[in-house]
Amino acid sequence: MLLEKPPVRFPSLVRIEVLQPVEGASASSEALSGLKSRLGDTCSEVGGWLLLDLSSAEGCVKVFEGEAGCFLVAALGLKSGLPSLSSGVQEDLERLVEELRSAVGSPPLSVFTIRVGLSESLEGALLHLEEYLRQAGRSARSMGVVRGCLLATLGEAATGLSCPIERDLAVVPFGCSLEDALDVLWGLCLDVALLASYGGRLNELRVSREPALRQIDASEKSTQMRINEIFASLRLPSEEVEEGLEGVLREVTTLFSSLSILVSAMRRDHVRAQVLLRRIESLFRGWGEEPLKGYPTNSTLELDAYRSLVAPFGDFISRVEALRVQLNTVLDAVRTYLGIQEQKLSMEEQTSSKSLLERLVRLQEVLHKLEVLIVAFYITEMGRLVFEALAHEMVNVLTALFIPVALILAILVSRMLHREH
Repeated sequence: MLLEKPPVRFPSLVRIEVLQPVEGASASSEALSGLKSRLGDTCSEVGGWLLLDLSSAEGCVKVFEGEAGCFLVAALGLKSGLPSLSSGVQEDLERLVEELRSAVGSPPLSVFTIRVGLSESLEGALLHLEEYLRQAGRSARSMGVVRGCLLATLGEAATGLSCPIERDLAVVPFGCSLEDALDVLWGLCLDVALLASYGGRLNELRVSREPALRQIDASEKSTQMRINEIFASLRLPSEEVEEGLEGVLREVTTLFSSLSILVSAMRRDHVRAQVLLRRIESLFRGWGEEPLKGYPTNSTLELDAYRSLVAPFGDFISRVEALRVQLNTVLDAVRTYLGIQEQKLSMEEQTSSKSLLERLVRLQEVLHKLEVLIVAFYITEMGRLVFEALAHEMVNVLTALFIPVALILAILVSRMLHREH
């Protein structure tokens, strides 16, 4: 990203804002045209910058679009004298930025304010910063030396999530000429613009996912309770389990699908957040910041803040994956239960078939005996007819004596018939 130096003598105050893109609008052209028509003869355009003559300072603004986003940059410099951290042009800057915001019509993702001083040495830069902090009743959160500049982050650490993210920085180049100091300052402003873009987008990503991240505790608890209820229901009598088994399978499948969709979306955003975090880490590595006076460095403090934005994504994914594993366990338990019930049913069918076979065998034995008795009855009757013809007076005695013979003959006949089959 290339950002030309502003056409002011030496800026005392720089505001860098990363804007949310407005669909169908060209922020860089429409915003400056709208502001130029509103201000009239009090402004002129120089090298893509809109140069303004304000009451206490000269100012310039620019809105441009780069690979890292859409930027609003405003720089104010004193008309005479050297830049100072307490230059008194804050009100002019706020009015100017407010007019430009309304012309752009897009809310910012991040707002970085850079207060600029100038000193001959590092000790002088520290004294200059301490004097400003004492007069303004403020404090420095972090401090370090970056590319020959004293860089400090002012104010208390922000609590909770907010959009846009805001940073108030103090930059005091030291030990160099005015021209070299301007080059160093503007190179640092370019890095701050990239940081504002990466940090703003990372913060917006986290804010957009905050409702889901905030609900993970309640969702995890309710899902865990339902899983325990399902496991308890599988220990009930089989008749009661089978009645609600279809509903359990439907519920578990729905839960599993919902969690899969949610974790996929969160994993996608986690990857995007990690890409932004790696860019921020690379930017800070390029600074090679040196610590000062026992303060944490700006890069250390900022990295901790941005890593804290990314960490909940990984935590959310791990916890949801754990729930998915538990739901898989529920599905395995249901499958195991169904397998056991199927085995029981198969064993019952086998037992039933064996019992039926035994009854059929017994019935066949009864029929076989009945068959022998019927054949013996017919043989006995035939013998009775013969006895009546031969010895009518002794027919009953002879028939009674013939019955054992008839039984033997019936058994022989039955065996002969079964042997043929």
